Amino acid sequence: MDDIVFIGDWIKDRVLGSGSFGTVVLWKHKNSEEKLAIKTCKWGDELTAKHKERWAKEVEMLQNCDNPNIVGTKPLPPEFISGLARANPSKLPILCMEYCSGGDLRQVLNKPDSCGGLKEPQVRRILGDIGNAMKFLLKNKITHRDLKPENIVMNQLPNSEQGQDIIYKIIDLGYAKEIDSNSVCASFVGTLQYLAPELFYSKTYSNSVDFWSFGLVAFEIICGTRPFLPLKAPVEWMPLVKKKSHDNICVFESFHGDVTYSNEVFEENHISKPFKSLIEEWLKVALEWDPKLRGRDSPSKVTFDIPSESKGVASNVIIYSMLEDILSKKIIKVFSVPTICNLAYEIQDNTTVETLKTWICKDINIPVEDQILISQLHCTNISNDEFVVKYHNENSNTMLFVYNKNNMLGEISPPFVPKSVQRCLELPKSLYNYRNSQDLYHSAFYFVIAQMDIYDALINGIFTRAECLKLESKQLLVKHNSVDKSLGKLLAQSEILAKMRNQGQEHIESLKENGIGTNFLGGFGKIFKDSDEYLEKIQKLNNAWSQLTVRLQSAARRINESVSNDLNGFVTKYNYQNLFSNAYKTFISHKKSDFYNNNREKEKQCPEIVKICYDCLKLRSKIIQDLQHQQFLIKLKDLSTEFTKISDIIVNATDNTERLSKDLVDLFDEFNTCVWSTISLAIRDADNLADVPYSVVSFQKRDFKIGDSVSSNCIPVKNKFDNTVRSLITESLKIRQNHSSLCEKLNSQKQLLQQSILDFSFLNDC
Repeated sequence: MDDIVFIGDWIKDRVLGSGSFGTVVLWKHKNSEEKLAIKTCKWGDELTAKHKERWAKEVEMLQNCDNPNIVGTKPLPPEFISGLARANPSKLPILCMEYCSGGDLRQVLNKPDSCGGLKEPQVRRILGDIGNAMKFLLKNKITHRDLKPENIVMNQLPNSEQGQDIIYKIIDLGYAKEIDSNSVCASFVGTLQYLAPELFYSKTYSNSVDFWSFGLVAFEIICGTRPFLPLKAPVEWMPLVKKKSHDNICVFESFHGDVTYSNEVFEENHISKPFKSLIEEWLKVALEWDPKLRGRDSPSKVTFDIPSESKGVASNVIIYSMLEDILSKKIIKVFSVPTICNLAYEIQDNTTVETLKTWICKDINIPVEDQILISQLHCTNISNDEFVVKYHNENSNTMLFVYNKNNMLGEISPPFVPKSVQRCLELPKSLYNYRNSQDLYHSAFYFVIAQMDIYDALINGIFTRAECLKLESKQLLVKHNSVDKSLGKLLAQSEILAKMRNQGQEHIESLKENGIGTNFLGGFGKIFKDSDEYLEKIQKLNNAWSQLTVRLQSAARRINESVSNDLNGFVTKYNYQNLFSNAYKTFISHKKSDFYNNNREKEKQCPEIVKICYDCLKLRSKIIQDLQHQQFLIKLKDLSTEFTKISDIIVNATDNTERLSKDLVDLFDEFNTCVWSTISLAIRDADNLADVPYSVVSFQKRDFKIGDSVSSNCIPVKNKFDNTVRSLITESLKIRQNHSSLCEKLNSQKQLLQQSILDFSFLNDC
């Protein structure tokens, strides 16, 4: 088949894989760029009738498996039937499949940076996709029998970004394989590690063999290694694993060679604590040794006989429904900038931010009132009454950042250092056998990756805080401008009030000088006094507001100056890229030397990886120490405090402006009422002053005689009084017009003034 390169308009691209029976080749159409994966049987007369039957059945079954997570088949172009005749000596059906461009899962797991497992978003996606495919097979009574990373491929959808649109699919349903022990051992190199124990110990099996394989794959993508003594052959590890209890989900050798049973996944992983706890319970069900109990809701196997009356109780397969329930749970991931650590919590749809803050307080001892939660996506400060689910994003490793109002950095949490890394730092000249050296190199490279991820999260947290403050400064400027407009209108009103007060005062002083009608004007004294008080308060508010404007402009200028530049300069000076590059080269060199070195029993020192572990801790310490004294951190802390104070003042000023505006309206009403009452009294009594009691008019004392009419002693002030009345009426009409105009302007602003009501308390003492 190697000499067949062109078939019609199709061009052979490369061989995708070759198994015991079949070969899969990628073909590409020269015009449409369409790609097909075509599988042919490479054997001829050597195949038995049973083999041919199983091959044909595989093709038939795969063509009937309509599931998005099982690789689909496509119609075979007619030209391939004749074109591949020489490459298909068995004359068995040719299988034409969709091409998945992302490669297989084994290629991902073989990467050095996967030695500590994959990140949680990717783990959840793989488990969801493969779980869906396996559930489909179970429902259709199909057993895969050979689920492994090599048989999980990735198809990247068009226009996908950062792997978020990758679909995982299973391939090779295994129908062309014999199931007896001879054919299994003869046809496989490496897959034995994923086969269920009963395929070795028993001639019969059920669909629970897929549960076991799925559990092993799940454990490996979480931890980067298989759970059961991965460096041993099945014949070595199976007798030891057979002794495990239901709760044991991994078996490993300690540094000194002791076999240890554990109920937890390895500490070296990239998943959150809540998800870890959930998936460990699922792994206990998937990795149950007894095939009759595996994947079911039965109790674990016990050492004594089960009572006869309970033997008839049927159990249910729960492995896939249990996994779906786990994957449906929402976990919010928070990075704590003050303590430089990751936090995670399972949330409900009604979990509030305030509740989340109480959980955070228990973990890092920052009081709820001192916490600031910011969304990385929106760079916004989140209020306590919001629901946390709004910020959940299963494709993100960090969803929220938490800060301390009082300190950017606080009591730093100690880093997680794997045991093997701790040992190499304490005993740098220790000798390592092959197994221990493998563990050390994997743990050391994981340690470097984990510290690099934490550092990236820290820098992103600082950058997010800076961006949040920039956004906050813009919002404060908008609020400031709104209050500034309201204050401008208040000042305009105060000018009208001042003019009315001054004109009124002048008229009253003029009347007092002539001793005419002063008893009509007694109510104006209180109004003039209140006017003076309000005008003084407004002036103080305006002076304070001018100072606030300068503060806000200064703070906004500082946050926009150079925080990002300073932060970028720090990242350029301190980063893990060189350390990661050295660790990567050392890791690859170690793998190559182990591959070509057959003498694996010889012990050796590992100075290169020990130095990398030491440099990693040293770099972390240097970063934290230098970060404490960086000006951009001090600036962020000061600006955070300043913006909080400015925000409080703006809120208080808003309330104060609204209150003074309302008081001015009331004062105008009182002024207007007093004016018109005075005018009404004057007009009513202008034609008959003789009937006015003596206590409300002026008279000459020398002309008063007991028994005489009061009116006969009134001073003839008709002309002067008429002039005064006319003046008052004219001024009152002007005041009325000004008041009406002012009321219309005030009513148009009421909606803007109803948004926030707070107290500008510092003016109370003015």
